[in-house]
Amino acid sequence: MLGVVFLTALGVAALACGAVAVLTARHRSMPGATPLFAVSMAELWWILTYAGEMLAPTPSTTFLLARVEWVGVVVLPVAWTAFVLEYTGRGAYLTRRTVAALSVIPAVTLASALSAYDGLIRQSVRTTAHADLTVLTGEFGPVLWLFALYTWLLVAGSAILLLEFVVDRRSLYQARALSLMGAAVAPLVASYAFATDILAATVVDPTPIAFALSSSLALVAILEYDMLDRAPVASHLASETAVEAIDDPVFVVDASGVVVDCNPAALSVTEMGREELLGRTRGEVELIRAVEDTDGETTLTRETDAETTHYDVRTAAIDGTAEHEFGEVITLRDVTERRERKERLDALTEVLRATIQEEMTTVQRVADDGEDAVSDVETLKERASVALDVSDRAAELATMVSPEEEPPADIVPIIHEEIAAAREWKPDVTFVLEASLGEWAHCSGLFEPVFRVSLRHAAARSVGSSSHSSTQGETSSLRVGDPGSVAD
Repeated sequence: MLGVVFLTALGVAALACGAVAVLTARHRSMPGATPLFAVSMAELWWILTYAGEMLAPTPSTTFLLARVEWVGVVVLPVAWTAFVLEYTGRGAYLTRRTVAALSVIPAVTLASALSAYDGLIRQSVRTTAHADLTVLTGEFGPVLWLFALYTWLLVAGSAILLLEFVVDRRSLYQARALSLMGAAVAPLVASYAFATDILAATVVDPTPIAFALSSSLALVAILEYDMLDRAPVASHLASETAVEAIDDPVFVVDASGVVVDCNPAALSVTEMGREELLGRTRGEVELIRAVEDTDGETTLTRETDAETTHYDVRTAAIDGTAEHEFGEVITLRDVTERRERKERLDALTEVLRATIQEEMTTVQRVADDGEDAVSDVETLKERASVALDVSDRAAELATMVSPEEEPPADIVPIIHEEIAAAREWKPDVTFVLEASLGEWAHCSGLFEPVFRVSLRHAAARSVGSSSHSSTQGETSSLRVGDPGSVAD
């Protein structure tokens, strides 16, 4: 009767392992699915050969099945470790060299089982009838003890990696992680109990039966908690990917001021290789040294031969407390474009403000003079015309705040056309262009409206205007102004 119960338990374990194998085979693209399939097939091999060992008609068949049983046994610890590494986002460690190193002891064990089972695996082996079953008895050999200790360490270590999802503040993966930890621990406990004679009343190995519980817990993780439909994202993997993906330079320095980590953006801005940058002190990295020189300010300006870049500096302590601080993370956010946009907006605002204020002041003066200033009607019209022109340009100017929205402009025809128009509009005003313009000069599209408004403003005031041009290298600068305002 006991034999029937034991074989029935083995049958349940075989069905559970087969179900896990089928499900993982259907989701082979998910992280950890292929190693978990190997685990299920290895468990199924162990169950079937162990059942055949106990039902074998002759001792020689029993000994043969006991040897080939180890083909599945030795696969289990390596395949389970590979599954946990992939599942927890540490697949990068699963290289050929790593798998080869992990397979050394299992390979030695399998060779011992096939060639010297009696002596290295078991000692003084004999067949014994127990509950209508035939079982092998004998002391554990040295290779079996070595393999058992190795397996316990690997499985326990992988369970610790799964523990990351259990203690994680996010509850999304906790339940499935607990199920997988149970799936790992159940055979481990059964194997330990059998090896240490805690279950002295039985001579059968309960480990294959424990696979029923192990596979059932794996099925719970797969079916109930969608383990193979939604791959988990470990906290360390999410954090590392986020840091690597952002465009802002990120430096990690320890409490002594040594750079211990960085992202690709930091390597790019420092123009150093990773190995060259890591291990340097703050003082040896110009950009980080400049952060210290800001004296607590949140903005850093870095000037090179090619460009000027402005950064917002953000620092965050790593697990820092009042008594202890492990280091800090320094993030430099490039705000050059935002700063230039603000400067452009300020310049446009000043041009519009000054022009409208001047023209409205003239209108107000004429209105205050009343009938005594009838002769100023033409002047009033001119001032109003300029003010209206400025207001009409406001919408166009607003679209030019962002550099990427400005089409390039050739300032040569712009200057000539606007001066010609101003001379026709104000024939009593003298315009002098103190510059030698070439055939073509490129500038931002913002130049045209600012130049036009400034020129008309100066001409309308009839106080004189001038334009100055200077050239250095491939860059030209031009200033248009009058005694009241200057626009660059």
